[in-house]
Amino acid sequence: MKSFKKIAMVTAAALTSTMFIATSSNAAPLAVTVAGNANVTTSAAPQTVAVPSTNVIDAARSVAISATADNGTSVSFSASPTVKLVSALNTVDAPKTIASGASSLSATSTGAAVVVYAYTTSTSVGSVTVTNGAYSTIVYIAGLAGSASNVAVSVPSSTAVGTVPTISVSTTDVFGNPVGGESVSVTLIGSTFTGGSISSSIVTSAVTNAATNAVLGTGTATLSTAVAGEITVVATGVAGAPTVSGLAVPVKAAIAKFVVSDLAAEIAKLKADLAAEKAAHEVTKVASAAADAKAKADAVLAKQAADKAVADAVAVEVAKAKAASDLAAAIYKAEYNALAAKWNKAHPKAKVALKK
Repeated sequence: MKSFKKIAMVTAAALTSTMFIATSSNAAPLAVTVAGNANVTTSAAPQTVAVPSTNVIDAARSVAISATADNGTSVSFSASPTVKLVSALNTVDAPKTIASGASSLSATSTGAAVVVYAYTTSTSVGSVTVTNGAYSTIVYIAGLAGSASNVAVSVPSSTAVGTVPTISVSTTDVFGNPVGGESVSVTLIGSTFTGGSISSSIVTSAVTNAATNAVLGTGTATLSTAVAGEITVVATGVAGAPTVSGLAVPVKAAIAKFVVSDLAAEIAKLKADLAAEKAAHEVTKVASAAADAKAKADAVLAKQAADKAVADAVAVEVAKAKAASDLAAAIYKAEYNALAAKWNKAHPKAKVALKK
């Protein structure tokens, strides 16, 4: 038996949900306590702790995990992504914030308990695995949401007149964990709702629920058919949420927009546009036919004019040729008759006839 001081094993009944792995008989088992109690946490029943909404890792916002093992052996702590570890709590001289944490820590046992402090910013269940040699146990931790710090609003991408759009508002703490029981004022700009739970353009005191959020516009509420277009939803709340150094600035107002369309009016407009387009097409068709007919008539008239011009030119040339021919014949006749007259005078007995 090793000479190092041994720590008595925690009773099996207290550790029924803690996993131990068998090791050699010459090593004492690992003893782990969570917040001063024997570790009996499970994923279904984790140790809960307030999230560090003040950005200070102190006793109220962390879980002390104490591991006792053989003197001189190494004890390691490994956290899941939602959990962080520090080896000491916040002090004036050594501040500890959410940025101080590590995913894993380890130390060599001196015979006394090795203590680390785990914190989480999430309400989801996380874990820390504590290991000493062949011994290993898991501690489960879940955060408790802080006070409301953010307001959010969700709207449909679009909706139609006469349908029931769903508008949801929600509140979360500074880390984005759902927080219920908050009063949020919701203003609708650009439309009104008729009937059901929404009776005017302003809805106040919409109480959020951490599980389901607050849903507005359900039941028998319908969007007024008199309005269609863009709707703006403004949600405001958590007026007293403080700004904490090192953490996200509170979101005290959220704006979302969606479009309401009048499907019946759009269909009627489409039909009217189609009819107008068809009528315009018919007008264009008639105009095109008339243009074709005029073009053909103009072509016939142009051909007739061209044919007449050719005929007139030919007639002019023929007339010129006939005039020249007649002139030549008259000259020939005159010259012949002049010669014939001279002949007849000189030869009375052998006269020739003159040309008529």
